[in-house]
Amino acid sequence: MAAVETRQPLWTDSPELTVALITVELMVGAWVTWKVTGRLLRPLETVRAEFRMIDPADRPPRISEPENAHEITRLCHTINKVLESLHKERKELEEFAHYQRQFASDVSHELRNPIAGLRTQLELARQDPAHAHLPELLGTTLDQVERLQAITDDMLGLARMQTGTPGELQHLDLAALVQTEISRRADRLPVRLHLIHGSAVTAVPSQICRLLANLLDNAQRHSTHLVRVEVRPTKAAVELAVSDDGPGIPVGDRERVFERFTRLDDGRRLDRKGTGLGLAIARDIAQAHHGTLHVEEGAAGGARFVLLLPRVQLRGTGRS
Repeated sequence: MAAVETRQPLWTDSPELTVALITVELMVGAWVTWKVTGRLLRPLETVRAEFRMIDPADRPPRISEPENAHEITRLCHTINKVLESLHKERKELEEFAHYQRQFASDVSHELRNPIAGLRTQLELARQDPAHAHLPELLGTTLDQVERLQAITDDMLGLARMQTGTPGELQHLDLAALVQTEISRRADRLPVRLHLIHGSAVTAVPSQICRLLANLLDNAQRHSTHLVRVEVRPTKAAVELAVSDDGPGIPVGDRERVFERFTRLDDGRRLDRKGTGLGLAIARDIAQAHHGTLHVEEGAAGGARFVLLLPRVQLRGTGRS
């Protein structure tokens, strides 16, 4: 019987070759791992580089979102959402700081005049008390004190509005509220009412009364014969309009009248004690109630201030 010759693999007889083959295999594996890992980590390196280039003072920061790396894409998307939120909050803080600086400057300017007037009158009276006319002095100083108090009260109201809508929100019939408030006033000119009841809103009654009073005071100041007040529902809102038959407001000044401490020449002539804050407060109240307040030309040629508040469902009536 012939003997069968079996041949052993070559590397069993050569340890050096075995080590060499294993080394080659490890090197190939390492190279493949390096290529795959590099392909996966390349987007992360891009993200790191873009992060280093972000300038908080620049436009809204954003990093690239790679298309073929799902986990990294989701991570980059989340990072961009966070960056967008931070940028928005930073802008809001900057705007608030600007508002605070501007408000402080305006307040200082408005308070300076009545304080300077008081000081001048009192110093003159002290220098020559024998010739000081006491009733006239008391009258003029009291006027200045009243103006200071009016400015202080209005500033306090503005500060409260900045912290949200003060008071408890209620469902109320805006037409009924307007009718009640106007019945309590003793105005210079008659007020003609055109009210549609059942026009419901959600509001703080005292704040809406303050807004209405500011609009009525402004209308009474500028009107010649009559003030008109209307309340009517629209599809999604309730409209309150206060109109006068005065000279009206030029188109270029219709937004400016809502700025703090803004007083047009006609307003200064008609009311020297005004603060220039009434319409600003009225708009802040409207916005705090998710509404709007603007001015347009009225049917009689004067100013027509229009408040729009979101309309709500009247309880138990089945109507909106």
